[in-house]
Amino acid sequence: MKKNDNHLAKYADHNQLNLYKKFPSTHYLSNPTNVLHVLAWGTFFRRNMHRFVMDYLKIQLYEYQALTIYKMGISNLICIIASRNDAKSFIVAVYAVARCLLYKGTKFRIGAATEKQAKLIVSEKIMDELCEWSPILRKEIEDFSTRNNDIYVKFRNGSKISVFVANENARGLRSNAICREETRQIKKKVEDSVISPFQTPRKPKYMFNPEYKDNKLLKEQPVDIYITSSWYDDGNWMWDIAAQALDGMKKHNHAVMLAFDESIALKHELKTIEQLIKEKKKQDPVTWKIEFLNLKVKDSLSSYFTYSMLLNRQVSRHVFYPQSSIDFKSGKKNKYSIPKLDNEIRIVSNDIAFVAGSQNDNSVYSCIRGIPETLTYMNDTNETEIKRGYRRQYPYIESNQIGDTTLQAIRIRQLYEDFNADYIVIDTRNGGLQVLYALQKILYDTERGIEYEPLKCMNNDEYAKVCSDLNAKSCIYAINATQSLNSDIAIAFRKNLIENKIDFLVNYNIAKETILPNNKEYLQSLNVDDQINFEKPFLETQAMIGECAELQYEKMPQTGIIKIQEKGKNRKDRYTSCSYGSYFIDQLELDETGSSSDYDFSCLIN
Repeated sequence: MKKNDNHLAKYADHNQLNLYKKFPSTHYLSNPTNVLHVLAWGTFFRRNMHRFVMDYLKIQLYEYQALTIYKMGISNLICIIASRNDAKSFIVAVYAVARCLLYKGTKFRIGAATEKQAKLIVSEKIMDELCEWSPILRKEIEDFSTRNNDIYVKFRNGSKISVFVANENARGLRSNAICREETRQIKKKVEDSVISPFQTPRKPKYMFNPEYKDNKLLKEQPVDIYITSSWYDDGNWMWDIAAQALDGMKKHNHAVMLAFDESIALKHELKTIEQLIKEKKKQDPVTWKIEFLNLKVKDSLSSYFTYSMLLNRQVSRHVFYPQSSIDFKSGKKNKYSIPKLDNEIRIVSNDIAFVAGSQNDNSVYSCIRGIPETLTYMNDTNETEIKRGYRRQYPYIESNQIGDTTLQAIRIRQLYEDFNADYIVIDTRNGGLQVLYALQKILYDTERGIEYEPLKCMNNDEYAKVCSDLNAKSCIYAINATQSLNSDIAIAFRKNLIENKIDFLVNYNIAKETILPNNKEYLQSLNVDDQINFEKPFLETQAMIGECAELQYEKMPQTGIIKIQEKGKNRKDRYTSCSYGSYFIDQLELDETGSSSDYDFSCLIN
């Protein structure tokens, strides 16, 4: 042996020194020097996984990616919180293949709230990108599948990467390493009762040798990986994991907690500054902070509506889109209309801005479904149905800076007709009263080429007098907001949120992953503005939630009235539109309470 080989031999035990004898004389490893080199390089690469990726697999890494892979390679608890476009999935893919190649027989699982999320790491990152860059990696792969419900990569050394959906149906799987993709979307109950029990230590065959089985230094721990974008500090369990990983990293306890913001994407040109500016214009401020600045957004002590309260109600997937004027003129039916249920009522609720183009003031139109709910009680002889009022669903929110009262009235009538609405709710402050007056007159829609008959105010005789058509339908509910009334509206809106009587559209990212990909018009559109129009109801919902959570409240000491107000330059027009519509439904429920003996308005809180 050479001098360096003698040095290596000092660290090998007798089994390793005699390992070369187990190979045929023609085999590369029949040479004791080659065996020592393989053992040394294996040890080096395990301790420096980024070097294995760059030097052996020939996959180039940015500096932050190399540092990340290195820290992941020497840790058992890994938490990475990164903004959009920071190549989170790429890092997971690189680590997964390196782990599987360096640790023979590894069962590596990748789980996500949806199969599509987890599948992307295998189909796009590993099989497309990494295999294209690394011929060596391609040779190490024995088999793979990207078929639904059967997504995996199998390596020649017996290791395997497989994908699962993080739900109750995943019980019974086994793993040595698990990555929770987009951790914040996975339910804590599923993590505790389904995913965590997967984990078992990898036990290579040499650990059954009596000489090694009791050696604690050789015993491996399962690897837990949590990778996600940031989120609201609303009690989500991901923040407990982040704190645990950070504490473990400080104590050098085989844990790592890393975070990347938009500066990484800009530095390495994963995104251009022009793209980020465009995204910022599209996003509401809170979503921008979370998705791109990677900030942890917390409730203020004086917040009346908490993030938890609002996010808990992002459950609806029923999105509505108004009809385009081209389709209307062509006589096409609106493919995005939502069939009306029995006894369902529909409202277009409006907060009006009077100044055209004002960046600090929007007109907001909210389409709201009031879906009747009942409870059925059984006794020995019959069933009794008790009415519980209405569940409020918000399938569409629109904002603009039209300004002109007649044009706004026409837009409201378009939504009223397209949504098959029963009522219009309008805040009569500022320009709202002028819009109400316009709705009570004949309106000609030049865009669609039709004339709208007048509608009449139903709750204010003075306003109703403006309508000269005696046969006009009384369906416009005017709200003249006073401080006392605004307090009642805020209290009622909060109560309905807490009682789970409000359903908002799901989060924008969930829509991008599970709803919009099923829309052919969205996928096939070559016009970016057309695509944004399909995204807008979800973006507007996010903006509304951000507005609500940022509102500050003060309880007036003498009257007990709740005073809701914006913080700084924030807005509350979306909150006003949504809460006023919900308040109108409250009034309908009260009317039914007085006219029906089988109506129960008790609070049932889940």
